[in-house]
Amino acid sequence: MLARASIVLVMLAAIFSKSVGADPLDAALGKALFDRQWIPAPSSTNGTDGLGPLFVSRSCAGCHAKGAGAHVVKREDGTDDIVGAVVRFGAKDGATDPYYGLELQTNAVPGLEPEGTARYLPKLQYNLNGPELGEGVRAGVRLAPPLVGKAAFEDVADVNIIERVVANARAGGPVRGRANVTDRGIGRYGWKASHVSLREQVGHAFAFDIGLSSPDFPLPYGDCTAKEAACLALPNGESPHFEGRELSSAMIGVVASFLKTLRSGPAQASDLFAGAGCAACHAPTLKTKDGREIAAFTDLLLHDMGPGLDDGVGEPGVRSSEWRTAPLIGININRDARRYLHDGSAESVEQAVERHGGEAEHSRILFEALTADDRKRLVEYVNGL
Repeated sequence: MLARASIVLVMLAAIFSKSVGADPLDAALGKALFDRQWIPAPSSTNGTDGLGPLFVSRSCAGCHAKGAGAHVVKREDGTDDIVGAVVRFGAKDGATDPYYGLELQTNAVPGLEPEGTARYLPKLQYNLNGPELGEGVRAGVRLAPPLVGKAAFEDVADVNIIERVVANARAGGPVRGRANVTDRGIGRYGWKASHVSLREQVGHAFAFDIGLSSPDFPLPYGDCTAKEAACLALPNGESPHFEGRELSSAMIGVVASFLKTLRSGPAQASDLFAGAGCAACHAPTLKTKDGREIAAFTDLLLHDMGPGLDDGVGEPGVRSSEWRTAPLIGININRDARRYLHDGSAESVEQAVERHGGEAEHSRILFEALTADDRKRLVEYVNGL
């Protein structure tokens, strides 16, 4: 019964390939795909297989349960660790590892060994089941962020992003920032603003975290590299029913449609937030192409955050010390089990601010100069976003 329901869902996703906006049916189909536990190929349920062969999670919800992000859990041994984190490999210039690729794949389909294991708390510890990392390649942690309100970022006009770059330059202060201009447009998504659109972000996550190919990411073996012969020798789930891939454009589209339903509330102004310099990068609102203002608490720009937040893992065109301003909307989700910064190294908002350097050092100094009561009020404001 469940298998038949899965097939019907995928068929409906294909039928509605021209309707991937805010249609309620699209959103419902997208949520089903978002929550789906994918299985290895081949299987009798065409449209539910293609997992891996190497993978991080079996589903989107595995890292983003109910639209939230990474959070702390108790392991079987009673210690804390993070669910919804990945180990990212990269060199200063953005080159990935020649053997392991972009991410450490900690799970594998039956008959295949994972690339390794990882623990994230109290700090990253990982073991590799293959060779050592390539020369100059470093490992860094990336947390899955909460998804609430993020879909609207693709509606922000390019000109409004560039205007902030120009305004920062004219001001001549410590905050500069730059847009990540790619050959596909201005990046908005990802810790380093690597992805231009919501569909691109969704397709990338399916390919590299779950191992599912799509027209924009034709990678039936996910993050497996040419040197991982055992992975490449296994079957994949590509099908002519899904444009020759494991996921069709329609399926990516309805997942994006579901994410558009995860809206945030309006941004509430705070004189303390602005006075401490936080709003210089964490802009409370952004303007969309149709003139709407959306809650954001980011400028979508890359900023050099100094050596304290430099893990040595760059991306193409983005230095390892540069980070897109983290959107603070949704920060109150899983608040009691949340970690902060890209790697979860901060246990609180205060610790995250203490790690700010580079362009954000002046704001850190302003924060530290606040009275104890004002610091408490500011932290409570941020935690409530």
